[in-house]
Amino acid sequence: MSNGVTPDEHEKNPTEIPCPCCGEMVRVGLVRCWNCSAFMREDIAEAYRKMQENPSPMIFSKLPDDSDEGTEADSQLSTATMSSFGGRDDDDFELDENIAVTEYEASDDDFQLTENTKISDSDQSTIPLAREETVAESEQDSDTKQDTDNTNEAESASDAKAKEVNAEPTEDHSVATGGDVLLDVAMQEEKEDRKRRKGKRRRRSGKIEGGVVVYCPNGHRIRVREEYRGAAGKCPACGVLYLVPLATDKEEEKPETDEAETTSSKDGGSELNTGAYKYWFNDVKLHAIDPTKLKLKPNSLEKTFTLVDLAISNEKMLLPVLSKGGLLGGNKDKQQKVRAEIAQHLSEEKDESEIPAQNVQVFDTDQIQKLRVVFPAMYDHESVFAGVPVFGKGRIAILLPKQEDAKENQYLTLSLTEYRKFSKALNELHGISNLGQDSGIPLTDQVSQVTCHYSEESFETLDNESLHFYEADPEIELALAGRQCEACQLIVSEDSRKKERIGGKTGKGIAKAKCPKCNEKFGNISLWQIAISEVPEQAESE
Repeated sequence: MSNGVTPDEHEKNPTEIPCPCCGEMVRVGLVRCWNCSAFMREDIAEAYRKMQENPSPMIFSKLPDDSDEGTEADSQLSTATMSSFGGRDDDDFELDENIAVTEYEASDDDFQLTENTKISDSDQSTIPLAREETVAESEQDSDTKQDTDNTNEAESASDAKAKEVNAEPTEDHSVATGGDVLLDVAMQEEKEDRKRRKGKRRRRSGKIEGGVVVYCPNGHRIRVREEYRGAAGKCPACGVLYLVPLATDKEEEKPETDEAETTSSKDGGSELNTGAYKYWFNDVKLHAIDPTKLKLKPNSLEKTFTLVDLAISNEKMLLPVLSKGGLLGGNKDKQQKVRAEIAQHLSEEKDESEIPAQNVQVFDTDQIQKLRVVFPAMYDHESVFAGVPVFGKGRIAILLPKQEDAKENQYLTLSLTEYRKFSKALNELHGISNLGQDSGIPLTDQVSQVTCHYSEESFETLDNESLHFYEADPEIELALAGRQCEACQLIVSEDSRKKERIGGKTGKGIAKAKCPKCNEKFGNISLWQIAISEVPEQAESE
């Protein structure tokens, strides 16, 4: 086989010669080729073949004459002695005097074998220690065995394992602490340590909203309430005293500015200069409903609405949509900016078609006269909604005149407060005084005077038939005034009920409580009144 090496290259590399079998270059002096393992010389190869054909005979050596025969006898004696005790129990086991035993000492933390003991690799996993048992240990082993036989066989493995750990050890210390025993004990101690640390943790109070952030001298971050400004406190982390700084002038002016902005956005159009449009309502719900798809189910149309503004003048009524969906992405600043632009446009008496809004509906005087309340109605069979509060409990629905080429009916839904303002605007500007007159809507608060059975004090309560309008109005706050017995109509004020403990401290059990007059169950008739906000004395004097 040729390896492509020229004679000139042989002369350049005198230390290498080609292999006679494969042709690879092999260093001079090697017996075999590194590539194919062939012999480089024919005489060496011939000698190797002859050696393989005639192997040398096996020679057995004789034992020396001075061998120790006593060792073999001792070994046989030990074997016989051990086998003779094989049928006995562990309690009666005794070692023969001819067997030499070495006992190892071990501590609780660690142990080591003596240097004289030799152990093979296969025996390093378990090291049995042999020693003589005392009489006390033998009795203890016997008692332990008897207790084990009387134990219920259905006991779980975890309970048995716990008993073994807690019981007094009856085996050697090195065996008892070997294998998984130390691991189980360590895990149990760690679990108990975690429980102790968990029990020592302090329960932190609820998160303080707002407040002021201060730092103690050691750099710990602490949040305290505004009411503690100027006071000194103790750091909960390091116990070092720290001082809460007083509010600066900028911080004192900031809440006033925020309050002014909130008031302006809440009143909305009431402060806008809208020219001839004397009444302006912010964020009125407009529902567009297809009569063929109407579902007579309570609250089925409560969330299908568009927020619009409502502007009323002596001649027209406008419904501008400030943006798509009427929400402007929830940004009140942008919404108020668009509303101000519309008000300025109206104050300058420009064309309604150029109002800077997403969409504007215009109703003239004749169309305003056609407005009518469709929910609630005097008779349920005369209503399209059959008395079902599809717009939500306590909402008042007003049907708008149908626009040209419109397939859907439009309804304005108002709360009680919004409806009273809207009815006042129509009465003042367009002379409509009977809007919803026969629908049962309380244009004024219908109250009645009642007397408490215990204190004999008189107090005002709202009419329960129209109470749902007050409950659904976010601008009206109600207060519980008293209770009325369903059987005998006995009236008890809330203050007297608390004193007499009728229905418990909070009144949750008033329905099952006995009436002091008729001894029947009191029932769930509650009497309400409009909560009166407390006015400071300084404001009253002014």
